[in-house]
Amino acid sequence: MTSYPGINVCRAFYTSALIAFGIQHFRTGDFIAGRAPAWPAGIAGQSLFAYLSGAVLVITGLAVFSNKKARLALTISGILILVWAGIRNIYQIALHPEYGALLTNTFKALTLGSGAFVVAHSFTKAGSAWLDQLINRFALIGKYIIALFLLVGGVQHFLFADFVKYLVPTWIPGALFWTYFAGVALIATGLGLITNIKSYWAALLGGWMVLAWVLVLHLPRAITYQNQNEWTAVFEALAFSGILFLLVNFKRHN
Repeated sequence: MTSYPGINVCRAFYTSALIAFGIQHFRTGDFIAGRAPAWPAGIAGQSLFAYLSGAVLVITGLAVFSNKKARLALTISGILILVWAGIRNIYQIALHPEYGALLTNTFKALTLGSGAFVVAHSFTKAGSAWLDQLINRFALIGKYIIALFLLVGGVQHFLFADFVKYLVPTWIPGALFWTYFAGVALIATGLGLITNIKSYWAALLGGWMVLAWVLVLHLPRAITYQNQNEWTAVFEALAFSGILFLLVNFKRHN
């Protein structure tokens, strides 16, 4: 059967992204993980919150790499991203309904936050009943959130094809074809995870597809443009691929 990166590598994809986001928090003095809305006007403490939250993300990454209190650290980071980025993005999209960038950012926040629980779920249970129960429930929610994200992203490839095609590297011919092909692949992956029909292959192939985009699309753009947004996209895609790979054998860990 087709293989996927080892479980420690999959975890490393996600937690490397957390560390990168944490470093961005220190560099920018802003909350970067999950593309949270702008800091509320008239309220002090933006930089302090960015530094503290950045420290939490970096510490979580180190906890996972050392396998010390990893499940607890991931739970804290997951809740932090879901509350500060996910819920606030949901509020923004409720105020200004649109199916473009704001919707994408909302799903990125929810996927990154709930993905922490998918990673935590891959570790041996800690013996704390409340923590185990919380992780199990949110990990399952995370599976369906990333599935919806991929489904929505696939539809957006068709709605915004004229924009998406320009993201395809110029050395690859048939940009519009690959735009539609990727849209179909994202929709198929999302449906596979939601319906549990061929969910193994949906998570596996989806993980390899997103990882390929890191190497072929996002990393070259980040190196070329040296733009914070492009580097954020690199680590977001890396994190999402790690989540998908961990969902390959998700049932086995229940």
